[in-house]
Amino acid sequence: MKQVLVDTCGWIDFLRQPQGTLGDQVAALLASDEAATCGVTQAELLQGAKGRKEQAQLDFLLANVACLDITPADWLSAGLALRETRAQGLQIPLTDALIAACARRNCVAVLTLDRHFQHLGVELV
Repeated sequence: MKQVLVDTCGWIDFLRQPQGTLGDQVAALLASDEAATCGVTQAELLQGAKGRKEQAQLDFLLANVACLDITPADWLSAGLALRETRAQGLQIPLTDALIAACARRNCVAVLTLDRHFQHLGVELV
């Protein structure tokens, strides 16, 4: 079983868009027990929860999907990646760099539509 770290946009599409293509990919990953989160995506999802129904969905999701740890090494890796991309004239959010660092360390791909990840040295789904 090869896990895939689902970026926040994938979870949002899964939870809010009944016909979302990205959400369909998340559903397939969930069905095969390959979907994973990390603390960053969890925090971003919780921050955007609208109402009790979404909170209940998130509580269930977060309790049942593997969560990859963010380590001190991931913070350093994210900082170095941001320094490199900034030198190339790119502004990338810290959250994306941290998700990418976690994915690289765990040797997993990232499911996202966010183009920032193309510059962060991760395999994309």
